[in-house]
Amino acid sequence: MFLKNINFKSLLFGGFVIILIACNPDVVFEKNENINSNGWHYQDKITFYHNFSDTTILYDIFLNVRNNIEYPYSNFIVFFETEFPDGRIFRDTIETILADRTGKWTGRGFGNIKSNSFHFRRDVWFPQEGDYSFTIEHAMREEYLKGITDIGIRIERK
Repeated sequence: MFLKNINFKSLLFGGFVIILIACNPDVVFEKNENINSNGWHYQDKITFYHNFSDTTILYDIFLNVRNNIEYPYSNFIVFFETEFPDGRIFRDTIETILADRTGKWTGRGFGNIKSNSFHFRRDVWFPQEGDYSFTIEHAMREEYLKGITDIGIRIERK
């Protein structure tokens, strides 16, 4: 009964992420969220939280994207907001490429699912100790965006 309620592909993806983190000691934070199978509503924001206590280290930030063959575009655009402990907000617009010009999907995976990790910010400094929030929303001008199955971030120490 319990196994019927678990999405096997999501469980497999989560296990893969845990293995990657265990193999890379520079990863200080990684989390991915499942997107509703009916589509990602344009008003739905995904937020992650992490506490930074060492303000002397530089980090790299990655956007993790998992899609299936229902995704109708070759590119994928998101708004990425970082909120500092003092309430200041830094907003990025990130465009990623999920398929090449011939329509071949990028990323790794088998079957209908592909996983990508896009290195979009290098040498990031978190100047304040405390809790930071990272919010992602899609910017694809679709009310319900189909084909994105998971979204997440990874932060690595330089």
